[in-house]
Amino acid sequence: MKFILIYVLFAFFSTQVTGQVLPVRDMPSEFKTDGCSWFPDGNYRDCCVEHDKSYYFGGPLKERKKADKILYDCVKSKKGKIFASAMWIGVRIGGVSFLPTPFRWGFGNKWPAKEPEKDKTDGLDKPIGQ
Repeated sequence: MKFILIYVLFAFFSTQVTGQVLPVRDMPSEFKTDGCSWFPDGNYRDCCVEHDKSYYFGGPLKERKKADKILYDCVKSKKGKIFASAMWIGVRIGGVSFLPTPFRWGFGNKWPAKEPEKDKTDGLDKPIGQ
C-alpha cells in the first residue's frame, strides 16, 4: 500500500519538464552548500551542489520544479532510479519555501519573505469619489 502511495505521488509530481535550462547566475561570496543535505554525499555530490545553487536564489515555482528534475536526472545517471526517486521526493517535500530551513527554495533570501509591495499607481488605493 505504501508503495502505491509513493508511486502515485511520484507520478503526480513528476510531470515532464521541458527545457531543462535554468538561468546562469554569479554566486555571491556568502553562498554556502551542505552538499546533499540529509542524504549522504556520494559520487553524486556535484548534482546536489548545482541543485543548491538553483535553490539559493529561489524564484518561480516552475524553476524549482526544473531544478528538482535536473537533480533527479543527474543522481539517476550516477546512483540509479530508486535512489534518485527517494532524493527527489525528499527535495519536493523538504524544499518548500515557507519553512525556515537552510535548504528551502530561496534559502539565500531573508526569511520570512516579505509580500511584494502593491503598485499604488493604479488608483485602486484611493477611496471612491476621490
